[in-house]
Amino acid sequence: MSFEDCHFYHSMDIPGVGEVQGAWDLRKGANAYLGHLDLAGKSVLEIGPASGFLTFAMERMGAQVTAVEVPDEPGWDFVPFPAAVLEPLQGPRREVMRRLKNSWWFSHSAFGSSARLAYADVYALPAELGRYDIAVMGSLLLHTRAPLQVIEQCARHADTLVITDMLHPDLEGSPVCRLIPSERDVRWDTWWAFSTDFLTQFLGVMGFGVEKSLHAQPHHGRDYPLFTLVARRLDEAPAWSAPSPVKD
Repeated sequence: MSFEDCHFYHSMDIPGVGEVQGAWDLRKGANAYLGHLDLAGKSVLEIGPASGFLTFAMERMGAQVTAVEVPDEPGWDFVPFPAAVLEPLQGPRREVMRRLKNSWWFSHSAFGSSARLAYADVYALPAELGRYDIAVMGSLLLHTRAPLQVIEQCARHADTLVITDMLHPDLEGSPVCRLIPSERDVRWDTWWAFSTDFLTQFLGVMGFGVEKSLHAQPHHGRDYPLFTLVARRLDEAPAWSAPSPVKD
């Protein structure tokens, strides 16, 4: 695996290479990004590791990490614009993803990491992945067509969930999400903007209590506001009041 055949999504300080520039620089903000969790001795399932900055940062914090990356097929979860839009994009995107996956393995070797990487469908995580203390979804859900299904899948494998995503202040206060792409905005790679209320309410439906924190992280040198939700499965379920499935 050569450095020249890699695409780095994260800025990183890689042994034997030095500083590598990527789109996101989480080096000063990793603790905030992860909700200030104590990861020592914890097993972590990380969804969508990209170049692996968080993978290896969590290892340095004492975690045992298994990362899940999208397989080559079906590949990126493209917004279904017409073929005339998508076909010119798909080849270059596959090449970027190939180089991105290379960057994880290159960094894995350089850091002497013991993290594992599985290629799997995030909408149907295999039971063989096993159970974990924590599942991390960092800046992932906005890129998925069915984000609630991803959360549900992760909840089958962990009792603590960490969700970090872009903060949209205009959405806050209501349990809503907004579709990003339109016929005027050809955002083929991004589906959603979420309110924290939307995700918190859904997590509550599944029996999780949620703590929210806000922070900012640099993207191409400009700080962007993010939120992190730390959701823990409640020992005692709320007193549910569900209507009868039988109708008169």
